[in-house]
Amino acid sequence: MIFDGKPVDEVTNEELEAVVRDHITERQHLEFKTTVNYRDDDERLELLRDIASLANGGGGYLIIGVHDDGQGRAVKFEPSLVGDTARIARSIASLCQDHIVERIDGLEIRERNVRSNPLVVIRVPVSSRVPHMVILKNRTDFYSRYEDGKREMTFGEIKDAFMSDHVALALSRIEAQLSMLTAEPSEVVSESTQQLLAIDDGQRLAKVTFERFRKEVGNKPFFRIAGTPAIPKPDLIDSTSSAIRTLIEAPPGSRPHGWGMNLSPALVELFGAGIRRGIKNYAYLELFKNGHMEFWKPLDEHFCWRQSEEEMNKRPTLYPYPVVEYPVTFLRVYRELVNQMPMESDLLINLCYVNVKGYNLLPYAPGSVGFAFNETTRPYDELHIILPEKRVEREFDPDKTAYGLIEQVFNSFGLEGKVIPFFTEEGLFKF
Repeated sequence: MIFDGKPVDEVTNEELEAVVRDHITERQHLEFKTTVNYRDDDERLELLRDIASLANGGGGYLIIGVHDDGQGRAVKFEPSLVGDTARIARSIASLCQDHIVERIDGLEIRERNVRSNPLVVIRVPVSSRVPHMVILKNRTDFYSRYEDGKREMTFGEIKDAFMSDHVALALSRIEAQLSMLTAEPSEVVSESTQQLLAIDDGQRLAKVTFERFRKEVGNKPFFRIAGTPAIPKPDLIDSTSSAIRTLIEAPPGSRPHGWGMNLSPALVELFGAGIRRGIKNYAYLELFKNGHMEFWKPLDEHFCWRQSEEEMNKRPTLYPYPVVEYPVTFLRVYRELVNQMPMESDLLINLCYVNVKGYNLLPYAPGSVGFAFNETTRPYDELHIILPEKRVEREFDPDKTAYGLIEQVFNSFGLEGKVIPFFTEEGLFKF
C-alpha cells in the first residue's frame, strides 16, 4: 500500500510531494481530488462513496488538492482551487459521522501544507467492520475499490462481507466461553436458590426471580427473558434426566455460532434447585425443578455487535440479530421443556432490558437495503424496557409469541413491527 499504510502525521512532505513529481497513478488504495464542494449533494455523495469504498477495499488514502490528467495520473497541486482546508476537513468528518454505517474506526482527516500547497489528506484504515454503507438522500450505496478503481459492490460481495462477520463473532465467543470452562462454581452462582422451589404462585415466583436478577446486575445494562408456570410445583423437572440435559446442551432452533441458547462449550451443571449453564457476566441459562427458566445476557460487544468500545460509550446500538434471536431461541427451548412437564397450567413470559437509557436499535435485517441508522430510529429515553407479563397457554407457539414480545421492544424505540427482520409469512423466524 502507498505510504506503507502509515498514519497521516507520519507521512512526510517529501512523500506527498513525490506523488505529483513522479506522476503517481490512482490505484486501489489511492485516490485524488482537486477540491470538494461539500454544499453540493452530488459531490457529497461521491466523496462518501470514495471514503466508504476505500474502507470496503482494504483501506488507503484520499488526497484533496491534487489535479490528475483525467486518467488518474497526478499532474500538479491546485492551491487556488482547494479552498478552506480546515472547513473541508471538518465537513468531511461530519459527513462520515452522519452518513457512513458502520462508522470507520481510526479514520484520519488531516490538513497538510506541501511547499505552500494546501492539502487535505484522508487515511482510511483497514476495517474489520465491512461492509460500510453510504446513506444519503433516502438511498443506500455499497461501494468498494479495486485495482481498476471504484465501483458498486455486487449483492454477492455484500452478502459475503456480512457472512464473514460471523467468523469473527465465533472467534470472539470462543474466547469468552473458554472462561466458562475454567470458572469456579462460586463464579457461576452467588446465592442459594433452593427456597425458590417452595413458591407455589407463578406470578410471585416471576417477581421474586426478577428482583433477584435486578439486585445482582445493579446498574449494568442487561437483557433477561424468563418463562414460569402459572402454578409451579417443585417436581415438574427432573434435572438429572438425560432428555432435559440434551435440551440444554443441544437446544432446538439455535444456530451453532448465532445469538441463541447454544452456549457451547459452556458446561452444564446440576445444582440444588435445578440445572444451569454459563456464567452471568457473559451468558447464563438457568432451569429450576419447578419449571421456571431464565436467560441473562449483558449488553456487551455481542449484543452491540460491530460497535467499537468508543461508539458503545457514545451511542450504544443494539444489533438486530440478538434482539430477535435470543427471545425466539429461548421460547423454542422452553416450549420443548414444557412438553416434558407433567402440568396443565398456563405459562408466564417476562422479558426486559435494564439500564438501557440512551440505547438505539437497528431495524431490518443485516445486508438489507433498510439496514441502517435512519430517521425513525431514536435513542430510548427511559431507564428500562420491562414488558408487561405475557400469559400463554401450555401449547403456545414460540415464534409467534416471540414476535409479539419483539414487536413491543421495537415499538419502544419508535419502530414499527414491519421492520422486524427474519419473520416470514408462514409465522416463523428464519435466520
